[in-house]
Amino acid sequence: GESRQTMSTSLIRCATAAALVATCDGYMPSAAPSRAAAVRPAAASVFMDETVFERALAGELEEEGFENPFMSEVGWADYLDKNAKSSYNMNQRPSLADDGYYTASIVDNPLDVVSDWLGAMKGYVTNPVATAFPTISNDPTGARSYPKGSNEVSARTIKPKEKDFDPKKRIVGIPGFNIFGTPSSKSGSFIENFFGN
Repeated sequence: GESRQTMSTSLIRCATAAALVATCDGYMPSAAPSRAAAVRPAAASVFMDETVFERALAGELEEEGFENPFMSEVGWADYLDKNAKSSYNMNQRPSLADDGYYTASIVDNPLDVVSDWLGAMKGYVTNPVATAFPTISNDPTGARSYPKGSNEVSARTIKPKEKDFDPKKRIVGIPGFNIFGTPSSKSGSFIENFFGN
């Protein structure tokens, strides 16, 4: 009686485990061979906006940049430096940057590119941790900052949810389960719990 019931319970558990494994995509062959289907494009061809070329030829791109500083990262960094007294994208403020902020780009004189790169490498060798892991709160130069009057949380666009860390309002001590890693210390053995003793 009891051994037969234990045996049938174990068989049901083994069948359940086998069914779970069999339904995983990684263990199932595809139902049908894949075939390349002729697909028509869903949208019309993309055309370029010629106004960029028109403004460039007319010499009006710089004016547009002054009107809309957010259209380039350098313009946005300048805007934040002047108006919010803050840095942008973990860079130093343009007015306080060690390297002058405006370094040579790929279209500039190669000697300028190499000299700016060497200057950056010198800064890295001088303080590799601050260069590799820039932070605002631990910035040794003081050139990285939140907007004036702000801190880390108030400077965010999406504010974090206020959390109440009262332990009486939290459920604790629930045994966890991780099929691919180390089992929870509170849950006992997975094999014992699943298949019985």
